[in-house]
Amino acid sequence: MMREIPVNKRYALGWYNEGVTSLNIKEYEEAMSFFEKALAVIPDHPDFLVGKGDVLYAIGRYDEAYQLYESALEREPENHKAMLGSGSTLLKLSRFQEALEVFRKMLEKNEYDGEIWLGYGIALYQLGCKEEAGAAFSRAVRYKPNQPALWYYLAREEQSDEEALRLLHRGLRLDASNLDILLLIVERLLSMGKIAEAATFCRSAITIDPRNEHARSLARRCLETQ
Repeated sequence: MMREIPVNKRYALGWYNEGVTSLNIKEYEEAMSFFEKALAVIPDHPDFLVGKGDVLYAIGRYDEAYQLYESALEREPENHKAMLGSGSTLLKLSRFQEALEVFRKMLEKNEYDGEIWLGYGIALYQLGCKEEAGAAFSRAVRYKPNQPALWYYLAREEQSDEEALRLLHRGLRLDASNLDILLLIVERLLSMGKIAEAATFCRSAITIDPRNEHARSLARRCLETQ
């Protein structure tokens, strides 16, 4: 539940809601503008801080996003969105043990949230606890299967290329611009000798991020093996 806003400042809620809408359709500059307007009215409102943090997270400015999530938690320690943002950002910053502790704490309060189980599983996976991670991912599938990263991590451990591709395509249907999924599809197709098909997905990945070195490396492999 959002913290109460004084009656004479409730117009800031309109800007916050506009920010959420813009963020959902990936209009990040507009979203940032709306959240900053809301914060100008109530600088310490936890949800406004989280909104700005979510924009920074979306554009890859993880250190700044983390600071905003932590600021929100200082003001409201049980803010679910701030905790989830903090844990997710720690994963992006490769601070996996800290992320694990955040998600573990969240699971103590709610063991039926698929987003928490996914974050917990990713932290475990990155720390080398593959069996425990698999169990966490299974819980995530049960509670919230519509998370692209979930299908990416399930595919990473799949021995069969065909089954891995099935999982990856399920994730891609949820997020057609997911670079991690596209690149893993290319790798699996290359291992199967399906060069032309791999090249098609590789072009899609490079369109999304022309500077991505892994995508460029895979593109060179496609050209070399044709």
